[in-house]
Formats: sequence, structure tokens, C-alpha cells
Amino acid sequence: MKNNFEEYKKAIITRYEEEKMGKFADLLLDPTPANLKRLCLLISEDEMRFSDLTIFRHFFSFKSDEDIAKWIKNFDTEKFKPLSTFLKLGTNLKDYRSANLIAVLVDFKQRPYTKFLDTHCALDITNSKNTIANKEVPNREYFAERMAISKPVENDYQLTVRSPLSKRMLFALVSFAAIFFLTIFVKDVFDDKCMIWKGDHYERIDCDDSRAFGEKSYDNVIAFNKDILENFKRIEICDTTTFFINDRPMIWYIKQNGKYEFFSYGGVHPITRKPLKPITKHMVEKHILKGYGKK
Repeated sequence: MKNNFEEYKKAIITRYEEEKMGKFADLLLDPTPANLKRLCLLISEDEMRFSDLTIFRHFFSFKSDEDIAKWIKNFDTEKFKPLSTFLKLGTNLKDYRSANLIAVLVDFKQRPYTKFLDTHCALDITNSKNTIANKEVPNREYFAERMAISKPVENDYQLTVRSPLSKRMLFALVSFAAIFFLTIFVKDVFDDKCMIWKGDHYERIDCDDSRAFGEKSYDNVIAFNKDILENFKRIEICDTTTFFINDRPMIWYIKQNGKYEFFSYGGVHPITRKPLKPITKHMVEKHILKGYGKK
């Protein structure tokens, strides 16, 4: 069985040779670490599909509520060096995250790796069936040779009798177990995971789930983030609300169309994507508690 990750990297290089004369030729013709970083910044400024946002999050390790462009600017340029030498010299690239990022930069359509893997595994199975169907049927002599039983080998101490059937079964079991655990690992690491905003909280969904669209806005869906899923809520405040703990703000807010909205976690507004502001003592005393008859 061929190594599909190697095929994935070869396909990316082929796409790079086509794309380096395209829209971003000024950066891809000389893919230095600095130029690759600049290209990441340019792409981050446009609307990205959910799988590409996940690829960026895995590579740059940013949280979804942070400024992506700012995070990329502060990212160590030297970490792009393996990507640069891969494109220039075709050197080995062992990191799935780096390969997926390059796939975004050169606009390789069958990205991320899991999508490429699914497609090519299906092709391998089809080709295997066709190969078997077109093969010449072995003759009797072939089967006689394959089924011949070898005599046990005798040494000075004991007779060693090996069971070909048991060996094949053991190999099959080990292979099955390895494929099973590898599938779980790849799915957990590279699977696209998203969240959708529902009224006053986020819920986890599959990025490709068609229910995320239709009557729901595109802006409702973001990349999965455990902290935001568990802690980010829109809340109603009152005179008993805890605004600070040890002088640290526990509430964030935004004013839109003359109305305030309050949230239990920092970040951006789930619909407008505008940054939320941390609550201040001045805000509490002059604007919030004033509505409850307190000065």
C-alpha cells in the first residue's frame, strides 16, 4: 500500500509549480520564511472557509477570539523555514500541520490531508478490484506450489515447526489494530470541528453539517474552542451581578444600536464579530447600577 501522506506532499508540490506564477507570484516565486508569513497575513484578511480556519488555528495555535492577523505578525518567522525548504528543495516534511498550511497557501483543492486521504483510499480500493478482475487466473501448478508444506528444520536442540496460518492471522490482527487506532488519531487531530451560536450560547457541530446554514447566518459558525463553548454566554445583569473578582472584570459588554449586551467571557460579538469591552467600575456606577436606583 502506498504512503498517502507522501502522495499528498507530491500533489501539493505539483500545485505549487502551477500556482507560483499566479495571483501571489511575488511571494511564491521566492518562498522565503518571510514571504510565506506575509502570504498567511494576506489570506487571513479574506474570508476563509471553516476547514482553512482550523488549519490556521492548528499551525499558529491561536484562539478563535483573538486577532488572527496580530497573532501571525507576532509568530516566529523562523518556524516557516521547513516550509520554505520544502517548496524550494523538495525536502522531507513530516508535520501534517505544515503540509496542510502549504496546501492553503497554494490553494490545493483536496485539503486538508483527511480529505485527500478519503479520496485516494477510495481510488485505491477501486483500482485494486479492477486489477484483480483483470488478472489471469492461476493454474493448478501455482496452487500446488503455494500450498506445499515445508519440512521442519532440525537443529542441535529442537525441532522448530512454524505455522504459516498463525503468522498470517497475527499479522492481520496487528495491522487491523494499527489502522483502527491511526484512524481514530487522525480523525481527532485533523477533523474539522465547529461551533454555532444559538441565541445566548454556542453549540458544537460538524463543520460540514448542512443544518449550520439555511435559516442560520454564516457568521453564526466559528472554529471549535473548548473554553468559549463552556464559558461564553450572553447574560442579563442586575444589582446582584458579580462584576469583579479581586478587581478583575467578570463581565464584558458591547453597545450596538443604542443598546447594551453583556457576556460572561471576553472576545468578540458572536454575530457582528466586533470586540467586546471589559466592564469598568465607572461603567457599573454611572450607567448600570444607576438603573437600579443606586448611585
